[in-house]
This record gives sequence, C-alpha cells and structure tokens, in this order.
Amino acid sequence: MIDIFNSLEKEVNKGLEGENNGISLGLPGLDRYISIRKRIYTLIFGSSGTGKSSLANCLYILNPFDWYWKNRNNTKIKLKIVYFSMERSSVYVTAKWLVRKIFLNEGILIPLPKLMGWWDTKLTKDEHDLFLRYRPYFSNMEDIVEIIDGGTNPTGIYKWIKNYAAKNGKIEKISEFNQVYIPNDENLITIILVDHQSLIRKEQGLSTKKEAIDKLSEYLQQARDFYGFSPVLVAQMNRDIANPAYQKMDTFEPTPEQIKDSGTSFEDSDICMSLFDPVKFKTSAPTKHDANKLIDMQTGAKYYRSLKIHKNSWGEDDIRKGMAFHGAIGHFTELPKFDQMTQSDYDSILDGSYFLTK
Repeated sequence: MIDIFNSLEKEVNKGLEGENNGISLGLPGLDRYISIRKRIYTLIFGSSGTGKSSLANCLYILNPFDWYWKNRNNTKIKLKIVYFSMERSSVYVTAKWLVRKIFLNEGILIPLPKLMGWWDTKLTKDEHDLFLRYRPYFSNMEDIVEIIDGGTNPTGIYKWIKNYAAKNGKIEKISEFNQVYIPNDENLITIILVDHQSLIRKEQGLSTKKEAIDKLSEYLQQARDFYGFSPVLVAQMNRDIANPAYQKMDTFEPTPEQIKDSGTSFEDSDICMSLFDPVKFKTSAPTKHDANKLIDMQTGAKYYRSLKIHKNSWGEDDIRKGMAFHGAIGHFTELPKFDQMTQSDYDSILDGSYFLTK
C-alpha cells in the first residue's frame, strides 16, 4: 500500500502546485463541475438538430485551444486534440470554426454558405480581407488540432490511438502479467473526439451497428485506462423521443436509455451530458428560462438549449444549465439563472451581441 500512498502523495503535491486544475471548458459555470483532464471519457448526446456537434466542438476543441494558446507560457500543460469528424469534411469544419471566430471577435456574421460561395451573393473585398487575417490563428492551431474526416470502423480509430501512443510514449512491462504506458510528457493532455457514434462502420466480426458501437466504446475505454487519453463521444438519440407515447410523459428531456444503437457507452463513460431543445417539443424549459423569448420571429432560429449532466464520476450530477446557442456560428455560452435574466439579456442574445468576446 505504501507505493500507492506515495503515488497519491505525488498527485496531491501536484494539486498544491496547481498542476491538476486541467483545462477550462470555456464556461465558468460548467467548470465548477467538470474540466478537461487526463483519463476522462465524456459522452454527449441529444436529438438531431440540437447542436451536439457544435457543443462538442466548443467545449473540447475550440475553447480548450483558445485557453491553451493564451496560457501556454504560464502552464506546464501541453495539449493535443484529434477530431474524428465522420459527418462533415475537414474543410467544412474549418469554415464553420472560422465563421464562429470572426463573429465572436469582430461582431461580423459571414454566413457559411456565403463564405463557401454557395450563394449568388459573394464575399466583399472587406470580407475576403477579414477571412485572410485569420490565417495565423489556424496556423497556430495546426500542431495542436488534427481533423480526420470520413467514415471509419472501430479498429481504424484504435489503430490511430495505438500509433499515436507509440510516437508519444512507450510501454513497459512491470511484471509477468502487467505492463504500463509511460508518456514522453506526463503533462500532455490528449483529447480524442469522435462525432458521432452512429456513423461508425461495421467491420469483420461486428455484424450489427450496436456491436460496432460497443467495440468503439471499449477501445475508447482502453484509450482512457491504459494510455491516459481523454476520449469524447457524440451520440444521437433514437427517434422514439418524437413518438406520441412520449407525449404522455411529464418531460421530454433526454435520458441515457434513448441513446441510439447502444447502451454501453453510457456505462463506460465518466461524464455524460445531454442537450435539449424544449421549443421543438412545445414544452417548458427545464431551467425555467422563457425559451419562447429566445426565438427569432423572422428566421425561426431558436437560441435556447438546456444542458444536463446525467453522470459525473468526479463530482455532482443531475445538474442543469441554461445555454444560449447561436446556430449560425455553432457557439454556446451560459445563461444567467432564470430569475436573473433581464429583457436586455434576451434582446442581446437575439441580436447576437451577447455572444461577442468580452
């Protein structure tokens, strides 16, 4: 037991030096309950169209990168993020991130279809010059964030994990039956984001989608437990939430039982969060905010979402947070408590100024 106690003492001492604080999610209220650290498996789920991918991008790619880049000279923490984007191409993802960054910094909304030339209305010279000014931002991101787009199977993801681990550490045998992974840099936090699990391909020996997803979750567990990485998995809900039978329930809030194609990812995870759009189901907001006041009557855009922490192995769960969601840029920020919301807050969310970088 003394060896275990010595290891514990080492972690406690690191905590005293502030080395175990982890990386901020970029949302102070949420940081009270969870943060980005090594060896944490996170699951994010919700129904289609709620902004799951945008939330995962904000919390586990863009906000952490911004935090790291700002603090890189004042922290021992190193950061690597790999994004398995099985739904969108790397060019599309980068374009969405650019639209978000320009709006947050400049207050100028360049719609993604306009940026990409999908509309008859093209970029103005000023907009094109603004676009080019953000090249250094993405150049800085290049060594930290890697996007792997296109479909793959569980073994494809696990092969990437093993190859990456081999480049960044080594496996040592400590007894006849045990071996450990020794990273080259113990301060490196590696986030592996897989979006989303229902797009994982079947492979030999895995004849059903459920078997493939369960195998994926098993590999993500190994990435956490053996290599010390921090996987994040995005999951769809099944369509039963729109079934008339649910109309009779007291709430339409997502539950882990409704995760599409698999149940093991919830059990395997350390943290599980869901997103909910109550307006979609014509019900009230779980956080008691007036979600109807956060609908743009001209465009129909809905700016309210509820985030719920269903599971938290490292702290409190059954926590709900009201969120403002700007779908055009894919960005989330926290709302004040419902009884602290002013009309000015509602108005600034609808006109976009609420989201600007302070």
